[in-house]
Amino acid sequence: MIVERRDDANDGAWARLQEALSRGIVGGSTDRTDVRADVFLAELAAVREVRDLFGQKIQLGPTLTDQLRSLAQDRKAREKVFTEPVWAPTDDLEAELRSAGFKRVLKAFQLENLATILRLPHGADFSVPGAGKTTVALANFTLNRARGRVEQMLVVAPIAAFQAWKEDSVECLSSAPSIAIHTGNASLIQDDLDILLTNYNRVASDYDRIREFVDLRPTHVILDEAHRIKRGEEGVHGRAVLDLAYAARRRDVLTGTPAPQGAFDLIAPIRFLYPGQDQQILPASAYFERSGRDQDVLLETGAAISRYFVRTPKSRLELPPTNFDVVTAPMRPIQQAIYDALLGQYRGAFALDRDTRRQFGRIGRVMMYLLEAATNPMLLVAGSDEHDLQEFTHPPVELRGDEHLAHLLQRYREHEIPWKYDKVAEIVAKAASEKEKVIVWSTFVRNLRILAPHLKDYHPAVVHGGVPPADGAAPGVLTRDDELDRFRNDPDCTVLLANPAACGEGVSLHHWCHHAIYIDRTFNAGHYLQSQDRIHRLGLRDGVLTRYTLLISGGTIDELVDGRLREKIVALAQLMDDPGLVQVALPETDAGTSEPPVAIDDAEVLTAYLQAADGNAT
Repeated sequence: MIVERRDDANDGAWARLQEALSRGIVGGSTDRTDVRADVFLAELAAVREVRDLFGQKIQLGPTLTDQLRSLAQDRKAREKVFTEPVWAPTDDLEAELRSAGFKRVLKAFQLENLATILRLPHGADFSVPGAGKTTVALANFTLNRARGRVEQMLVVAPIAAFQAWKEDSVECLSSAPSIAIHTGNASLIQDDLDILLTNYNRVASDYDRIREFVDLRPTHVILDEAHRIKRGEEGVHGRAVLDLAYAARRRDVLTGTPAPQGAFDLIAPIRFLYPGQDQQILPASAYFERSGRDQDVLLETGAAISRYFVRTPKSRLELPPTNFDVVTAPMRPIQQAIYDALLGQYRGAFALDRDTRRQFGRIGRVMMYLLEAATNPMLLVAGSDEHDLQEFTHPPVELRGDEHLAHLLQRYREHEIPWKYDKVAEIVAKAASEKEKVIVWSTFVRNLRILAPHLKDYHPAVVHGGVPPADGAAPGVLTRDDELDRFRNDPDCTVLLANPAACGEGVSLHHWCHHAIYIDRTFNAGHYLQSQDRIHRLGLRDGVLTRYTLLISGGTIDELVDGRLREKIVALAQLMDDPGLVQVALPETDAGTSEPPVAIDDAEVLTAYLQAADGNAT
């Protein structure tokens, strides 16, 4: 669309508008700006600011007026839903689904979720992983297409989830749908597709072509694992997806962990569902990240969004129980000396009275170093792997002038093996003798690389960011699909070494594996919860016990992380009104102990930990 400046326009107002629209400007001149319509709509607040604060007159063209009218109709439709009876007959839905060519028979809770979502102009499915969100979403698309509201679907999902979408689409839809995977700027996007699969990175890097696809015909856009856009406009991926919302005819979000850090995480998904309306839906308290897990904020936000989402809790799935084995052990002498030396190096380097955000990048690196020292100190001298998540990227630990730490690391290389590695080997050996399979989770790709030869007798499969998916992989290259297939079907392969960032979403392993070991964890509750659900999900056989073993080095950051994850899972359970989430996702605390107080954020807690005189978390 074209934004033109009249001769009498205020210079400051024009500059403010140019700044707000900068990411969508594609051309223009001194007094004219050519900008993408979706970016203009995303910045309506700035347009209102120009009108109200600068006293400028804004004249809108007919196309933009129609778009704003459509958004207003969205708001009215959203509000109208809540004046109607909540109950919707599911028998009619079953018949309509069959008539529309939907083959799979939905479970009772899935039909109830579908009925609720269909009442909304756009909705969210926050059911736990493994509850069949993909199936419900396909049923939603089928009915909206049969009713003439949409013609095609765009699914934005993690790469690991593509296979599930392809398989479920074929199994659910009687007429085999035309499905394509968007692999990037060079991939062909056909005009006659039923379903296009892409991921968050690719939407951002090839936005214009994805937008053209959505514009081509009325499109149902679904965000799978939608917690990935929680940074909203602050992140490149989130901003692109939020801009895309204005072109979609129907929008839905799916995630079992909608707010892993607290109420603040819900802002971006709500903005995608109802652009420009989030402040009418969410309470003001949800916009303060630092208080996002305060009890009153959780209760207020949970009540505000309860009408916009469905959630099937774990208890509704009637799954067999879980069992947690928390193995807390002291580090061996040299590892303990390394950890203490490292902690001493950082103690006092950060102050609570400084701006935590200014310290954040450095605190993040310190967290990585402490986690590595508590697991395998030799990771310190290597730094991050090229295939670690971007936010976990860090250089080797600085050793310049620290002869004591350098000497300890040299001695460690020659004289010690991490106790966690020995414990993993012990568990895997026992499982193999009983013909059982085990998955071992680690944040650090280098841990997986080192563990692979350590466990070579069990022919480990390895999945991390450096192992490509089958779609788009060069011929002959080992893929994630190959490794997962080997783990599932090769009796000699009894262990899978995996990274939650690459394998924690969209992968089902519950038919083959019932034991997961965590040799390290970070403050990311989403990664932890999603990884648990790879082996504890709908379809698990009756009587199967799912076990989780947490390896924690006593007196280290491992204990701090454990407490923070507990805190976040309790908060998510409260926000989603799902107390059962705590029971299946957390080990029981020792009798007589109390939960640590809710901290403002991870960085401040880590700062306090570093300041503690004895180095113990408080």
